[in-house]
Amino acid sequence: MDFTGSESSWILPIRILVRRWHIPLPDHDRNLLEYALCNASDEMIRYPLSGTTLRIHHGTVVFLFGLPSANPMTSGLEHRCRQLRKVANSFLYADVDIEIGQSVPMRELPQEKAEEPMDEQWNEINKLLHMRHARHSNDSSLRQIIDYIEEHLLEQMTREEIAQYVHFHPAYLSRFFRKKTGLSLSEYIVRQRIECAKEMLVRSEHRIGYIMSHLGYDNLSHFTRTFKKITGYTPQQYRKNSLEGAGDCIGG
Repeated sequence: MDFTGSESSWILPIRILVRRWHIPLPDHDRNLLEYALCNASDEMIRYPLSGTTLRIHHGTVVFLFGLPSANPMTSGLEHRCRQLRKVANSFLYADVDIEIGQSVPMRELPQEKAEEPMDEQWNEINKLLHMRHARHSNDSSLRQIIDYIEEHLLEQMTREEIAQYVHFHPAYLSRFFRKKTGLSLSEYIVRQRIECAKEMLVRSEHRIGYIMSHLGYDNLSHFTRTFKKITGYTPQQYRKNSLEGAGDCIGG
């Protein structure tokens, strides 16, 4: 998947999933209709904007590239999505659900791996979207959990401690958090710590060993693997790319 564009620009994902087919379909016919849905999505939602449209399991995802801000106007896109729903219903025998995601900086996208299927790449992008949605949720219980995690991010916190704080049973807390965000508590905490590491790498001159220890990691290899899994870069690469990007901006 070739995501082109400046690292300072934004990308907007739009997911189109088939909720149900109106009639029973053999695999061959369903595959043809899913291919037609992908083409219709590209023509009705992506075109003529810069981007790409790709098939995923039971649907399609459209990526709009090079957006200049984190909050693009979506009223036109919403109209296109309504039109696509009508076309899918009338001509493709399908009811589709369409989700306009939240913009993500190009630099935060997971790096493509040749052996990694598109569904797995979408899952990584979707985690970013869920995480951003959680941070801006109006749900008071979720907001309390997020606030507690942010306040104790540099400490060793347990599920039981968080559950006690919001007066939830620990098992219910886990189910509640995953349902609301699409992430487990531990995965969210790790991702928030990596967000903190990214800020420190860009905005400070601290050594990577200091940043690692500051965030509660005691093994450099483990920290580096975790950082690269989430960002697509090693900490050294991320800092180097960020500094080079800032230099380009100053030079321009």
